This record gives sequence, structure tokens and C-alpha cells, in this order.
Amino acid sequence: MKSLRKRVTFSLIMGAALGMAAAAHAKPVTVVTIDDKAVFPESITSTKAGDLIIGSTSKGAVYRAKAGSAKATLWLDPAKTGMRTVLGVFADDASNTLYVCSIAPPAAAGAARQLELAAVRTFDLKTGAAKGNYPMTDPSTAFCNDIAVGKDGAAYVSDTPNAQVLKLAKGASALTVWIKDERIASIDGLAVGDGALYVNAVRTNKLFSIAMNADGSAGAITELTPSLPLANPDGMRGLGGNKFLQAENSGTAGRITEVTVTGDKANIRVLKAAPGATAITKVGNVVWVNDAKFAYRPPNGPLKDQSPEPFVETAIPFK
Repeated sequence: MKSLRKRVTFSLIMGAALGMAAAAHAKPVTVVTIDDKAVFPESITSTKAGDLIIGSTSKGAVYRAKAGSAKATLWLDPAKTGMRTVLGVFADDASNTLYVCSIAPPAAAGAARQLELAAVRTFDLKTGAAKGNYPMTDPSTAFCNDIAVGKDGAAYVSDTPNAQVLKLAKGASALTVWIKDERIASIDGLAVGDGALYVNAVRTNKLFSIAMNADGSAGAITELTPSLPLANPDGMRGLGGNKFLQAENSGTAGRITEVTVTGDKANIRVLKAAPGATAITKVGNVVWVNDAKFAYRPPNGPLKDQSPEPFVETAIPFK
């Protein structure tokens, strides 16, 4: 009997060891496929645990891939949330909150667009339960594009057509205008740095640093001179200090870059060419890249008659 127990124990130990060895040598996931069609995702974010969260412009859905999974499945169902078009998404583990830019879908020809639906929506980052709904301050013209969260828990929101940044202070019940200035016309991505909010402008191909005053107000705007010309800068993600990641979505000129700000200069380090990239998020030592495939989207995409499937998020090394 003792001999049998020893053999069983040995087998269990060896089985566990072999399992751990196999896991250690398992090939890491480098491509995550969204388990749906006609998604046209615009933004991606990630949790500290490494989950990926992706928003759909065409369906108003939000998808989630658990860390290590090769598939993103429906997480926030538009039939339940009421969202119809999702742009920026931002996961804030500190407050257990997912921030979502929700807008009305583009109108059909000759119809008025329902911009009154533009809002920041918030959800429980673990359960997906709805937490809050914060309409944009200019409902007739607003376009909630992207979101970044500061160390003080305040959320900053880009309003592209109104050349402004809105702010949702921690515990606040409504968005307020943090800064409005025509120099940041066509504002798109945002990233929080040490004492500054970095923003880009997708149509004018510009970068700016906006000082963050100690009292939470906006300070001086400084236009940054990039070391390389920009090509439709889009999503940004802060790396801490004076660095951030940036996606540029200008077709074949699209790319993923690391930007380092020194004074009024922005040094651009190209990580990878990425045609059509609209957003990025960093998990460990990789950067996940979102390809919206807007060129395939009806009715005006130049490739609208071709299939865009599948929609994927791709990992690239970050060194």
C-alpha cells in the first residue's frame, strides 16, 4: 500500500511539473481575434491584469479578451447599454472603472445626426455593471473621442469639433470644460504626463503639452515640435513622466511610435509601421495595436466592396 501511495504521489508530482514546464514553454499570444463581424474597432485599453478591452464604432459593443486569450468576446452588449457607436475606451484599475466615449452613429444621407447622445459612460471594470452617464457639454456639436485619467482620479476627454478638453473630476456629477482653444482644433488623443496633459490634433498633425496646475486647472499650451512629421496622429497612451505611445492612422504611412517630450521638442521613435492604426495599449513588454480597418467600411471606404474580416489586435515588442 505504501508503495502504491508513493507511485501515485510521484505521478502527481511529475504531472504537475510537466504541466508547469509546458506552460512555461507555451507560445505567448500575439494576435487576439474579435469574435464578431463588421466591428470596426476604434480604441483599445487594458487592465493591470492584462485583459484587453475594445470598442466597436459600428455596433456600440465592447469586447473583452482575458489575459492570455486569443479571442475577444462580447462583454458590454449594446442591447443592454443603449450605446450605438463607441470610440475611446479607458480602463482605470484604481477606481475600478471603464470609461467609454459613446456617440450617435453617423446619419444616413440627408438626415440630421443625433449628437445629443454624445456622452462619457462609465462601467464597473470587473462586472460591466453601468455606473454613470455624463453628457458632453455641447450636445449640439460634441464628439467624445478619447479619454485619459490623471493620478488624482480625474478623467480628461477630447471633444474634437469643439477644440476642447472636458474634465470629469473625481466624484463629480457632470463634465466641465477644462480648456478650450482653437490651437488644439481637431484634438484627438490624450495622455497624462508629469505635470502636463499631452494632446494631438488628427487633422492638423500637431502635438501639444498643456500644463496641469496644482489646483487642477489648465495652464499654458505649448506646441511641440516633433522630430518627424506626423501622419494623422490618433490614440495615445501615457508611459509615465514625459513619454507616451502614439498611433498614427494615415493609411500606408500609419505607424506606432514612442514620443519623448523635452521642453518644446517631441522626439519620435518609430516602433513599427502599422497602416490604419488608431489606438494602442501597453501590457508588460508588448504594445497591442488596434487596426480599425475603416477603409473597408461602407458607404465611403475605398475598399468597401472587400471583406474586412477578421478584426484583430496585434502585439508588437516594446523595448
